[in-house]
Amino acid sequence: MLYAILIFDEPGSTAQRDKCRQRHLDYLQRFDDQTRFAGPFTTGDDGVDLGSFRQMEFSDIKAATKHVEDEPYVINGIQKRWHIHRFETSTPYTWRDCPRTKGNIQVLFHALDNPDAGSLRKENTSANLAYLAKHENTIMSRGPLLADQGEIQIGSLFLLDVEDMTVAEEFKNNMPFYESGLYGNIIFHRWRFGRVFDQFKQ
Repeated sequence: MLYAILIFDEPGSTAQRDKCRQRHLDYLQRFDDQTRFAGPFTTGDDGVDLGSFRQMEFSDIKAATKHVEDEPYVINGIQKRWHIHRFETSTPYTWRDCPRTKGNIQVLFHALDNPDAGSLRKENTSANLAYLAKHENTIMSRGPLLADQGEIQIGSLFLLDVEDMTVAEEFKNNMPFYESGLYGNIIFHRWRFGRVFDQFKQ
């Protein structure tokens, strides 16, 4: 099963993160075959890492949680909070072959639906899919976040490859799901490929 994993850095942990970075990278390397995408989300200028995002295959939520708990950043107190959701990808790509333009930046959009917003999602699905089809060259990964049983869509996830954050903002703001007020909890940050999961660094 595919999971979308967000892990948040504690404030003021940058120096400690740097000290643990190699242990973190070595740990991720062990999960290469299970990883579709992995890397940090950051401030808009890419100057400070704010946390980690991963899209990975695990047998169940227990295995996904164990992966997070054994992360060196978590063990050393750099990261203490996380969100784990089932994810159904609508694109075939991984970090190895996703559409990407050298010089572009990458952006993470992770959003949970507002409570009782199922009708909004249903009413706007056709328009949203049509909108996404027009932007397929900038979408590295997309799909719905799912409830634990994997049957109910509860949010959306996108990884974008764009010229800058302004383009990413325009993509987000004009998306029918977003315009309709479907989303409640939104995480929208610059993102970059992790050092061991970057096709331009292989």
